[in-house]
Amino acid sequence: MMSVLARMVIGMAVLAVAGCAGETVGPPQVAPTVDVTGKWVGTWTAVRANLGNGRIEMTLQQTGSKYTGNLLVTGAPTDPTGPTEGVVSGNQLRVLRPPSITGGFTVQGDTMSGTIGGVIEANATLTRQK
Repeated sequence: MMSVLARMVIGMAVLAVAGCAGETVGPPQVAPTVDVTGKWVGTWTAVRANLGNGRIEMTLQQTGSKYTGNLLVTGAPTDPTGPTEGVVSGNQLRVLRPPSITGGFTVQGDTMSGTIGGVIEANATLTRQK
């Protein structure tokens, strides 16, 4: 026979698994309606203005709903510069890497804007270079 403690542990594990079963990670995936391939240059400004601002550049290559590339951020209290990757769903770009940055952008033509987070939360707007 199982002890009361063993039954409680199994019961909590079943509830935890059942609670996670309906969750999805990230936004629902839809086919991309934009291609973010190219060099994007812009600025970021901390939501709390006293935390700073700076420049942001991304050089991206999109294949299907995924993108990869390089990220350059100046003026940040930490340096998230380096490889970047993420997903494009509809006209939304979601940053998955580097892991120190979260958030995403809405792409409209040759402009993308959105909110990124990490050490600080910031608004950013970038323009595709031609």
